[in-house]
Amino acid sequence: MKFKQFILSKGPILALLVGLLYGVIVFFIYYSGYSAVPNNVDKLPITLVNQDQKSNKLAKQIKKALPYKHVKSTPNLINAKKELDDRDTYLIINIPKNFTTDIAANKQPNLNFYINESNQTSIVSAMKSTATTIGNTVQQQISMQKGTLLIAKPQLASLQQQLQQEQVKAKETISQQKQAISTAPSTQQAALIQKLEEQTNQAQVKAQQTAAKKKDKIISDAQSQAQPLINNIKINIERQNKVDTGLNNSLAPFFASLSIYLGSLIGALLLYNTYAKFAPQIGRFKAFANLEITMALEAIIIAGIVTWAISAMVGTGNFGELWLSHLLTIFAAYNFNSIMLLLLGQVGTALNIFLTMLQVVAGAGMIPVVTMNTFFKAIRSFAPMYYGITNDFNAMYGGTTPTAVWYGFISLIIGIIIINLIIVAFKKQQTMLRFDKLG
Repeated sequence: MKFKQFILSKGPILALLVGLLYGVIVFFIYYSGYSAVPNNVDKLPITLVNQDQKSNKLAKQIKKALPYKHVKSTPNLINAKKELDDRDTYLIINIPKNFTTDIAANKQPNLNFYINESNQTSIVSAMKSTATTIGNTVQQQISMQKGTLLIAKPQLASLQQQLQQEQVKAKETISQQKQAISTAPSTQQAALIQKLEEQTNQAQVKAQQTAAKKKDKIISDAQSQAQPLINNIKINIERQNKVDTGLNNSLAPFFASLSIYLGSLIGALLLYNTYAKFAPQIGRFKAFANLEITMALEAIIIAGIVTWAISAMVGTGNFGELWLSHLLTIFAAYNFNSIMLLLLGQVGTALNIFLTMLQVVAGAGMIPVVTMNTFFKAIRSFAPMYYGITNDFNAMYGGTTPTAVWYGFISLIIGIIIINLIIVAFKKQQTMLRFDKLG
């Protein structure tokens, strides 16, 4: 009887509901969020920089072969590199000056690829794969064409000379036959001339067909012989904002933002309990002001120590920029998690965990924004983790943070504080969860 009362009390029932909801909803969040890879990778913008006017045909072939929807063409490599640093493009394919001339002169030209490694590991991997595939394809095509031409050229020249000799003999034969016709009776000359023209046309068609077959066979044999020739193009992959090998390094910005956000999630709950305790004693607004000041001070201290530890482990990065990024992320996370706590009390933590799961995808630590589905694209501007991860990529490995990102982050923090202030103004009493009442 006591077991029946125990299992049917509020605590076990709530635990069952929480387990079911988290098991289904969290799986759905990640399953739907990460379906963007590799399905939406073709949405990534790519830049083709052709600096050799004679290679326009090759540039068109490369552009057609790329499996991406947005391929920008430009002759300006400097601007393209800036866009790569700004993450407005994810791969640069560069055909340098004199590319075609160098090939014709039997020199070894470069086909250059530029990749910004200060990006999500899945995207960096996709760009490297694309560079290798396109590079090998172009290399094989050029090598085959060049090798075939070198092998077939003497034989084609010999064939051309043979055809010229046959044409000379054919003209001499026709001239002799015309002279013979001129000595025939005049009544027969017209018929003989017509017959000669027919024979001449047939002979020309047959000669052309024979020449075409011989030419095709020469080229075919030359292609077979050109297969084992050494490649003549050097594939050059330039790594911009280099990241050390290892999944731990490429995911470090994501890990850093997630870890400090989870700490802020628990910290917000503890700070809320303190706010709820002092609000009746000193007033809601004064308690809220003390809460904000405490959050700011703790964010400064935590960000400094955590940044020092992360920098020591990663071994790279701009400490000042990283510290500022972590400071703002912690302060934003404290306030963001406080919204549900101020509205619902401690039970708001359950909803904050769901919001954290959404930010894991929307934060763009694993996949870039351009590949996300519409829902995650829409919510990423309201996710503190998105700004934290974006800034951490730049602070750790390099890259340019758009001014709009900093403005967006500051605006988000101000907006969240205003929302919390409004909740404090209207909610006069705090909802405190009594665990002893769950029975």
